[in-house]
Amino acid sequence: MKNLILSLILILPLSFLQAQNNQFARANEAYASKDFERAIALYEELVAGEKHSAALYYNLANAHYQQGALAPAILNYERALHLKPGDEETLHNLKLAQQKLVDRFEELPPNLFKAFRLGVLRAFSPSNWAILSIVFLALASLGLVLYFHSSMRRLGFSSALIGLILGVFSGWMAFQHQSYLDQHPGLIIMSESAYVKSGPGEEAEDLFILHAGTKVEQVEVYEAWTKIRLIDGKIGWLPESNLEAIF
Repeated sequence: MKNLILSLILILPLSFLQAQNNQFARANEAYASKDFERAIALYEELVAGEKHSAALYYNLANAHYQQGALAPAILNYERALHLKPGDEETLHNLKLAQQKLVDRFEELPPNLFKAFRLGVLRAFSPSNWAILSIVFLALASLGLVLYFHSSMRRLGFSSALIGLILGVFSGWMAFQHQSYLDQHPGLIIMSESAYVKSGPGEEAEDLFILHAGTKVEQVEVYEAWTKIRLIDGKIGWLPESNLEAIF
């Protein structure tokens, strides 16, 4: 389990595989032949063309990792996890990449309620929560049909009630998760090193230094500066040119 999982994820919707003359398949072929630069270029073209999927970001991250580019590898593993939370292969490879980082921080002891809330929110991506909401509301609709137009009134009532409750809950979770991501976007340090400042300006005092691949949380934006927070609670300001948003 100490080696990078190099498997390429090939199972995708047909419409995606057919897009741009099977460019994803050509990128996978380049990766398999260890032409990582070409693979990266082809994957990046798909990303630029708004072709987003966990598989695409996972493969792109693996290609960057093979080139020793930790910051873009970590960025794309994080993007893959955003679209497919909890994926074991992605989590495994992300951990391997993070073990090679210069910066190491001890996470603050979590607030139990906050940790539980975030754990539930992150069980699914906002889009998956929304899909679940639609499925449960469809179940509720089917229950109403059974209640009003069949002899299975008890089953119909139970299905409608359960579907409605779970549908509303899932929709609310989709909204809450997206709101959290909008308010606290994750960022990756992309420059080799960057001095974190006490305020939004070059004249501000240097507080500490961060290196490529470190993940931070956006707190505030002022002009071309971003206030960031680390997992150990430290805060400071960085030029936005040093950062790239996960999403």
